[in-house]
Amino acid sequence: MMTSRSIVATVVAVFLCISANALVPNAHTNVPTRRDVLGQAASSFLAPLVIGTLPANALEGCGRASHNCIRTAWVAPASITTPEGVAQTIRDVLNTYPQKGQAGVDCNGWKIVNDALESDAAIITLEFKSCVGPAALAINLGQPFIDDLKLEIGKDASDKFKVNVLSKSRMGSTDVSVNRKRLIYLGNQLKEKGWSVPDPKYPYEMSP
Repeated sequence: MMTSRSIVATVVAVFLCISANALVPNAHTNVPTRRDVLGQAASSFLAPLVIGTLPANALEGCGRASHNCIRTAWVAPASITTPEGVAQTIRDVLNTYPQKGQAGVDCNGWKIVNDALESDAAIITLEFKSCVGPAALAINLGQPFIDDLKLEIGKDASDKFKVNVLSKSRMGSTDVSVNRKRLIYLGNQLKEKGWSVPDPKYPYEMSP
């Protein structure tokens, strides 16, 4: 994999090479300007480099043996036929989540950081704040831990709408099942609406 330094060095080399050849006067053609040269280099070299690094979807994965991150998907019923319908259902379910937490987790509330469900990104990002227990007192100066929840609208192999889900803790090597409990609550709300929701599992619980 190319490092940032090697990418910069390669770009500079390409620019110099093209400049050295393209700026030589030619009796049968017009001499290109420096802007032409740089534009050509950017189009032919930089664009494929950038586009090639874009992920298939916006959500990152979890570590193979992670104990504090869950990646899953919720599939909408066939009765939901538009992304707007998916977005509205997701917002309705999120709004049922208690600000004082539930099942002993997320005691310090949650907030929406960015709601772009109806944009091209089709994603909503939230922050949840943990209860302040012994771990927070010992290693986080008595402040709640913060977890991130990201939900992205997509489609499954049968062309049904689905929501890609990532619930992840920012700190620690384990989360004492906080992410699981959060997703169980939200998943149960969706099941009541006819959604297909698998039991949330951490990567370390899955077969290799």
